[in-house]
Amino acid sequence: MKKVFTGVGAIFVRIWSWIKETAWVQPLLIVGLIFGVIFSIPTITTWIQGLANSVTSAETYYKKYRKSLANDETSDAQKLVDSMIAGETTYGEKFMLIIVQKGCTGCEEAQPAIQLLDEKTSRFYDEATQGKFKFYTIFSDQTLTDAEWNDQDGKYATPWAAFLDRNTEFLEKSADVAANSWYSTNGYIEQTAIDGLEDGSNMTTPTLFLYDVSASNTSGSVGISEVMFGVTGDTSYDKAELLTHCWNHTDEFTAPV
Repeated sequence: MKKVFTGVGAIFVRIWSWIKETAWVQPLLIVGLIFGVIFSIPTITTWIQGLANSVTSAETYYKKYRKSLANDETSDAQKLVDSMIAGETTYGEKFMLIIVQKGCTGCEEAQPAIQLLDEKTSRFYDEATQGKFKFYTIFSDQTLTDAEWNDQDGKYATPWAAFLDRNTEFLEKSADVAANSWYSTNGYIEQTAIDGLEDGSNMTTPTLFLYDVSASNTSGSVGISEVMFGVTGDTSYDKAELLTHCWNHTDEFTAPV
């Protein structure tokens, strides 16, 4: 074996010596190397861009704040909703619950605005009076193993379907808030969206619930106080401003004079 490696090494030494001694080969090698680098740039750029997209994608961002559906009645998602129905402050006096799913155009378009408001809150409102922006997400298309949830012998097609079935109180209360909110009165909510929320038959994504038991709540509804179906706006900044109005119960979310 040692002789084999020695022989192979000798071959490479002779090739290298030939390249050094043969002047016309060296420019060709240099040109070849340059073209190789040039042709590899698009591939490298695509690879780097792919890594960047995987890190900054809407799905990846939302998952950082996800409350899982795993374990049914004892899931993190269920505990959050139970706390909201009970009017507790376990998860904070004020926060948004956002229902999202993978590949949802509205979710992807809203994500930069949510991140902007989260990271640059002071640009939009005074945290001292209205509190730090805070939110949680639930993925309606979250997939789980058989050990992570109970479909009750085929009664439920998905963990989300099971979640909706045991949370009729949450759905009905949220639909009532949506129907009677000033946001709805001002013409920004379609009745079909409210109907789809009330029985869980067609909840759009993203659907956003503002939970507010803080002293700054001026909506007239304590607990689940605002509901939005999607986030409209021409730019991320516009969308962040709309979220701010919802958070502060102002502008579109204020009773008309």
